[in-house]
Amino acid sequence: MILSMNNQMSLFLISALFGFAVGFFYDWINVFRKIVKHHKLFIQLEDFLYWTVSALFLFFIMLKENFGEIRGFLIFGTFIGMLLYFLILSNIFLKVSDRVLLFLKRVLTFVFKILFLPLFSVYSIFKKLFFWIFKKFAGKKKDKKID
Repeated sequence: MILSMNNQMSLFLISALFGFAVGFFYDWINVFRKIVKHHKLFIQLEDFLYWTVSALFLFFIMLKENFGEIRGFLIFGTFIGMLLYFLILSNIFLKVSDRVLLFLKRVLTFVFKILFLPLFSVYSIFKKLFFWIFKKFAGKKKDKKID
């Protein structure tokens, strides 16, 4: 099917936006990996699934908008969108996400310290009491030894 120049340009922009979105969501996966440590095998599996789903989604966009015809400018537009995202915004996004994660870690650590301070205090008191009782009774058993 022959597409007008306007249709081709709009499809190119859609594919570039898709590439931009693919890069953005991949950075979210990287943020998730910073929160939850992964084994290398799981990282590779996640990447495989992510890129497979992304390719299928691109194919469905082509199927809907371009009647399933694979055109080079659509794939090129996707790569241009990803490249622009990774060159322009990826580093900024990852630096901001690192700072947000560090801030959240500090806030949560502070909140947990406040919440668990009474428990640690009670634990400390019972620990001292237990050792005092243990010393008291352990000492008496040694004194009552029968020869």
